[in-house]
Amino acid sequence: MRITYFIPGPMSRGPLGPEELIRREAFLNQHAFDGTDVEVREASAGPASVESSVEEYLSVPGLIEAAPALEAEGFDALIIGCFGDPGLAAARELVDIPVIGPGQAGVLLAAQLGQSVSIITVVSEVIPAIRRQVRSHGLDSLVTDIRAVDVPVLELRERADEVMATLEAEARRGLAAGADSFVLGCMTMGFLDVARTLQERLGVPVINPVLAALKAAETAVSVGVSSSRAAYPKPRKAAAAVKIH
Repeated sequence: MRITYFIPGPMSRGPLGPEELIRREAFLNQHAFDGTDVEVREASAGPASVESSVEEYLSVPGLIEAAPALEAEGFDALIIGCFGDPGLAAARELVDIPVIGPGQAGVLLAAQLGQSVSIITVVSEVIPAIRRQVRSHGLDSLVTDIRAVDVPVLELRERADEVMATLEAEARRGLAAGADSFVLGCMTMGFLDVARTLQERLGVPVINPVLAALKAAETAVSVGVSSSRAAYPKPRKAAAAVKIH
């Protein structure tokens, strides 16, 4: 099967450079099942990272433009490369292949493993947006705690040791507050590949949203299901082409 991981902004033109797309593609293929090929694509315009509702909305046009073209290219599933799941419902309306939101996939996996989930994200400013996101997915009764390491997305890799230490400290506070499982609330954080180490230290599940989304996409394709047209009906009017400049 062919899966595309679509980043809703021009990451290659930011400080992480085109090498980051190559690194992410290699990580995804390393963890994919035999017979799965994952390709990383990006929008030609949009925010460099998503750390606010404003940036989330600015990232949606690129996805709307790209989704039908990626389906026509022959991809079997599409993963939105942002924990906030921007444009998830719109993309599901536009295409017949499965569209996976990593935030939704991560919390749904945690729901099978625990009863009180804590999300640890990047900066505190994004916490209200994640609360709205969780509520929109009907998962607010499960997600009882949202925390932040207060490191911007584009600084996570260069401050990886600090991020790991803060992740562990915040997770232990979450455990003391009653959390029994954790979800990393940022895709760049997921690509640091620290979830298993943190899980070993804490003794409870820690979900990497990158891998949760990948496995959700592989599962949907392998069992032959996609988004319900009762929930995500095709637009009655032909969607106008979105031109990004």
